[in-house]
Amino acid sequence: MTYRDLRYLRVDVEDLEAASAFAADVFALMPMDRDDNRALFRSDARNYALCCARGDGNAVALTVARPEDLDALADRLAAAGHPSARLSAEACAVRQVKQGLAVAAPNGVTVELVWRPLTSGWPYHGGRDAGISDFAAVSLCCRDIAASEEFWVRGLGLRVSDYAGDAVFLALDEAHHRIALYPSERDGILGASWEVATRDHIMRNWYHFQKLQLPVVAGPGRQPTSGASFVTTRGPGGLLFSYIHGMEKGPQIATRGPRQFADAARSHCAWGSPSTQQEFHGRTEG
Repeated sequence: MTYRDLRYLRVDVEDLEAASAFAADVFALMPMDRDDNRALFRSDARNYALCCARGDGNAVALTVARPEDLDALADRLAAAGHPSARLSAEACAVRQVKQGLAVAAPNGVTVELVWRPLTSGWPYHGGRDAGISDFAAVSLCCRDIAASEEFWVRGLGLRVSDYAGDAVFLALDEAHHRIALYPSERDGILGASWEVATRDHIMRNWYHFQKLQLPVVAGPGRQPTSGASFVTTRGPGGLLFSYIHGMEKGPQIATRGPRQFADAARSHCAWGSPSTQQEFHGRTEG
């Protein structure tokens, strides 16, 4: 299956005002459409990459190239034991897409396959120069990591780039990964990452978190798997927000096949920065 991109993340929030303030004022995403129940935020040419919503549930979306891809995916998912449903016209309008298909992943997160999502002709500009250039990746918590891997690979057709212990990094284009699955004691969304223009922006944003006395959950560091430098904080509802730079891209990732990294903290940060997030600890020290 060929996908065009990782399109958006929809996060169910209790306090829409607090979530919106964090996304815009702290993380420097660009506010877009807003109503009483939803707030959309841009980070690049997408009309939005993040939707904070009350009562909509958590979802991650991938863009397909053709409308017939939705039919092919519905058949593929059914064969793998994952029934799907078409999004209604109203649901498509809310999501700003022409057509869509929804399926529940084993960890309880909805995956939405969408066609012709809205793209903005206006330049992105956040409230400060955070250096954001792209919506990069989504990380998921999985109590049953094997079932989740099977769903994303056999059901949706993504490709495994690497393993770190039992954590799985999944590609849908030439980037090292767009979806990361982490073994966890809970199910749901772990966090999301946005690409920034330079490594210098990683450090600037680290200082920004410190200035605001926000928790630095992980980093500054570098992922041995993807090669990306990163710094991570915790937003409303416990969702992790990361800035990253330098994720490996190119056909060599698929050519070499998935590598196995140790089940250790060093497989999640080569610089050895401590993390308060259990999913990044691994089962062994070092």
